[in-house]
Amino acid sequence: MRCRVKHIAPLAWVLLSALAGAARSAGAQESQLEARRAAVKASGADPAAALALGRALGRAGRSTEALAELRRGIGVGGSRQDATDALYWEVARVYADRHDLPRAMAACKGLDRRREPTVASHACMAVAHLGWQRATEALTEAEAALRVDPTSYDAKVAEGRAYELELQSAHAEAALRAAIALRPANVDGEDAHVALGRVLWKAGKREDGVAELRTALQLEPDDPVALYELGVALAPGAESVTLLDRATRERPSFAEAWLALGTQQLAAGNQAAARVAADAAVRSDAGSAGALVLSGQVAFAGNRVDDALRAAKAALKILPNSAPAMLLVADCNAKKGEIDLALEAYQSAWGFDHSNPAPLVHASEACHAASRDTSARAFGAKAAEEFPNWAPGWAALGDALVGQKETKAARDAYGKALAVSDGAIDRAVVAQRLASLK
Repeated sequence: MRCRVKHIAPLAWVLLSALAGAARSAGAQESQLEARRAAVKASGADPAAALALGRALGRAGRSTEALAELRRGIGVGGSRQDATDALYWEVARVYADRHDLPRAMAACKGLDRRREPTVASHACMAVAHLGWQRATEALTEAEAALRVDPTSYDAKVAEGRAYELELQSAHAEAALRAAIALRPANVDGEDAHVALGRVLWKAGKREDGVAELRTALQLEPDDPVALYELGVALAPGAESVTLLDRATRERPSFAEAWLALGTQQLAAGNQAAARVAADAAVRSDAGSAGALVLSGQVAFAGNRVDDALRAAKAALKILPNSAPAMLLVADCNAKKGEIDLALEAYQSAWGFDHSNPAPLVHASEACHAASRDTSARAFGAKAAEEFPNWAPGWAALGDALVGQKETKAARDAYGKALAVSDGAIDRAVVAQRLASLK
């Protein structure tokens, strides 16, 4: 027998929205925790103060403290459904962020009326399923809420995020734009703008995506997720680094932000800053293969090859088909002079990910350094064939051809390396090598 989906009483819904909106517009994360704690101390019996602090703690990544404060607020709110509903919602969000589906769903049931699902509880259940990346179940719950109340903002956002998980970017964009239309301009709704911005830039609409993410930050300047998403959407550079750094300050346990920040710092040659970020990423999520790879890459850049190799192998224990980890194993073996082991790992890394030319290029360079120019030429030619606009591939092929005394072919390869636009090379060095070939 199916339960009927019921509305929350109109007055209760208005009060719930107002209470939740007040907490959100107050902002909160690490930079605002002191003020939120002071508000609770001044008015400990106010559920709204508990909600604001609990939400701030949750966004700062302090989930245990957040849950304690939110549950205290539920106790203070007692039978006031307008107060406790917003708190139950936030409890469910915290558990969803922790990927704890059973507890998230239990919190959502606190929104039920007469033990029957409400619009709010269905929307809440959708968010809970999203925490486990269960798109089908999230869509089912969101649609159940929207059938009764097509103006449910939270259900519409959940619907958009579920479509995003299903890689249906057009449907996700439509749902998230509809969610944004349900909220007045400059009032709350940053989560819809964040999700829409992410969907747009990943679908190749980078400028539109960046604009949405900037709007999200106008609504909530200290939102660590918005800071992170804009930081990774922008091209690497000073603004991107600043945004990612702010994201880690607002949520010190934000492993993804530390990983993105460290990757940019390493690429820019800032090894000390990259090491700080890599260490923080590993502390935040010791089970992250990506964090371990970054830590290994930083070690490799600092010529700590054994440390780099250990980190790469640890990453492969977590994710056996990690192409970046296998590439790092290969680079470490090449650095240690173990060319046969290196080539085996380069081939595995290429097999794991045919979208990255680095294993082919690095293999060519390693073979050339070991005076195995026949193999170096084969890897370089493969890189040039698969990625004709990738300058490092052509440069590696040129080096191999020089080793084989194929002067004309080497000149052509070096010329191509200087002509194409993708990939970073030392253009002065390549130009000098080209000029030296007579």
